[in-house]
Amino acid sequence: MKTGKPINFTTITIVLVALIINLQSLNKQAMAQTWNPNWDSIMQHETPEWFRDAKFGIFIHWGVYSVPAWVPRGMYAEWYPTYMYQEDHPVYEYHRETWGEDFEYEDFIPLWKAENWDPEEWADLFERAGAKYVIPVGEHHDGFPLWDSALTDWNAAQMGPERDLIRELGESVRARGMKYGPSYHGMLNYYTPEYSGPHPDYISDEYIEFMHAKIKEIIDLFEPDVLWLDGDWLQPLEVFRTRELIAYYYNQAEEWGKEVAINDRWGQVRGIFGDFFTQEYEYDVIDQLIDHKWENTRGMGQSFGYNSNEPLEDYMTVEELVRLLVDNVSKNANLLLNVGPKADGTIPEIQKNLLLGMGEWLNVNGEAIYGTRPWFTAEATSTAGDDIRFTWKDGTLYVMLMNVVDAEEITIPWVLPGDDAEINLLATGEKLNWTMSNNNLTIQLPEQLPGEHVYILTISDDPGYLMQRGR
Repeated sequence: MKTGKPINFTTITIVLVALIINLQSLNKQAMAQTWNPNWDSIMQHETPEWFRDAKFGIFIHWGVYSVPAWVPRGMYAEWYPTYMYQEDHPVYEYHRETWGEDFEYEDFIPLWKAENWDPEEWADLFERAGAKYVIPVGEHHDGFPLWDSALTDWNAAQMGPERDLIRELGESVRARGMKYGPSYHGMLNYYTPEYSGPHPDYISDEYIEFMHAKIKEIIDLFEPDVLWLDGDWLQPLEVFRTRELIAYYYNQAEEWGKEVAINDRWGQVRGIFGDFFTQEYEYDVIDQLIDHKWENTRGMGQSFGYNSNEPLEDYMTVEELVRLLVDNVSKNANLLLNVGPKADGTIPEIQKNLLLGMGEWLNVNGEAIYGTRPWFTAEATSTAGDDIRFTWKDGTLYVMLMNVVDAEEITIPWVLPGDDAEINLLATGEKLNWTMSNNNLTIQLPEQLPGEHVYILTISDDPGYLMQRGR
């Protein structure tokens, strides 16, 4: 059974088109060679201040895989197109029992209609959540672009939804002042019909040219504020020739007059190159303050793509998400929190409510998050065992109480304000009394702390006192 729209381009035609696009981009790059595809050049690029300030972004995994939307708990639903062909995998049996043994991945495409999708509604939700940038998956490992690609009619503008999803969403997101950057995950491609169906670990010179052309198409069409790559872990960067792409991106950004950022997923080894680092494994967390900017990437539940088999208890709570954000920011990270919409374009209520809960907290406490920088230490423990995190901005130290505090006072070792420092509750501005004894700061707390989840105190001081032990 093959109900999907036939592919019109042959492999040879696609490769020729890709070569033309790559040659055109080389001509562009020749006119603006500020950045060259070598380490000496591209490693001079600095992480833009807007990215350091933003702290909170939205990731979106939405695609053909959102139609079956099923994997066992704890797995990634967006990997359905490879699991369905692995005979020893639970998805293999599920697929045959649910859809039939002759039902191919491409047969899901006509069923992905996105009939209830409203990009304005999505952008409004992300803005209310407090996000400062949005990274939709432009193409996942299934090789299906969500934009109107000139390279192949195997895309969402020509098939399935028959809309340029990336363009429409970008217009809505940017109209609200958020940054935007479609991601590209095709460095691993396990399902591209132009390249003979399912093929894990498939790499060839022809495919690399095709990949480069697609990434350059994203760059030229959408002028992304972030170039977010993925699928890098199986091959070294020499195979992907990613330095060519990064130099091209940086040069284009100079022409646009934009400050841009790229992650560290250039090929096989992460945490070495890039304007910001990501975890080696998603859902892991870097548990210490590091000098280089990084980004924590994860879902609200255990999958990125929507998984209909994921119960509510697999989702984090608002409190857990707020604590995660605070912990990440104290350690020099942004949180890129994933949304997994349903096939019809609606975002599940549990995900909406979690985002809105984060937005409510940030509306009160965002001063301690946005635009801050790490202090000399990310965390401390009060004498009563309370967890504390710190951020710093413009002469103010933000002291974030991670535990629900039910006490008249809190004592924090080795926070040393000057004699004229003022300590307040961020949420209300209420001034608090404090004393020093043996390098311990004791702060008198009100009977009832305002708000919920994480409570924040501000210490406004001569920076020379609070920073004498730090940066």
